[in-house]
Amino acid sequence: MARGNLKGTGYILELELALECMKRGAEVSLPIGDNAHYDLLVDNGKKILKVQVKSSSIDQNDSAKYWINTQRKLPTMSSNSGPSSKAVAYAEGAIDVIASKADGVWFFFDEAHLLPSSITVFPSRERNCKNKWNKGKESWELLDLA
Repeated sequence: MARGNLKGTGYILELELALECMKRGAEVSLPIGDNAHYDLLVDNGKKILKVQVKSSSIDQNDSAKYWINTQRKLPTMSSNSGPSSKAVAYAEGAIDVIASKADGVWFFFDEAHLLPSSITVFPSRERNCKNKWNKGKESWELLDLA
């Protein structure tokens, strides 16, 4: 996916996830504006989940490795350079699942407030490989859409 327009890339990724969730039988709602902590509400018929969609970045030194930022950016004011942002962890209960797509493979993580600031994933490796974060590979069960 092209990296030139990050906001546009994010919207496309959100719509791709929404489409896949609907194909799996879920109802999906999108909040209006950028004020919600989540990007999608996914109603799987049993519960409604707050899902935050994150883009992934390929590692410059290892084309099999991708990075997913798991924190949110908050605007701040810098005394020298004007507006800026800082990354902070999601508060407990703010979101239910973080979803990301790397090299065409979906990854899902819950308990976002417990995650490190970024996660390394390997889309080409088996789901149950020894890499602890690859456990999120195609984990549609976190949305109850397996």
